[in-house]
Amino acid sequence: MAGLALAPGLLGCSPSPSDGETDVSGDRRLPNFIGEHFYVCPDGSRLDVDFLRDGLTLDIKSGSNAVPVRVTSPASGQTYVGHNLNVTISGGDQITLLRPGAPPLACKRTQGRSDGVN
Repeated sequence: MAGLALAPGLLGCSPSPSDGETDVSGDRRLPNFIGEHFYVCPDGSRLDVDFLRDGLTLDIKSGSNAVPVRVTSPASGQTYVGHNLNVTISGGDQITLLRPGAPPLACKRTQGRSDGVN
């Protein structure tokens, strides 16, 4: 699995789409779900990021069947921290994953799960 070092910023977090939209995972059924973003990384990997609670908790998946990695932040605009993973969000459209011993992985937000890099 590609390194998952995320540093998401909450800027531009969109509400969950309507039930009729096809690029939505089933994650919106999670308790405290507030939004979902998809990201494409330079190594070709894709991320599904669910924003939970008050925006200070993220669940990050690297595939549709992957187990999510949970990260939390003490305050808006701060780094999200999880087990061997830090995540930052910048400009509302970039998420950076930081793992010990791995280079940072900066991924760009995309409109849907299957979109490519613009």
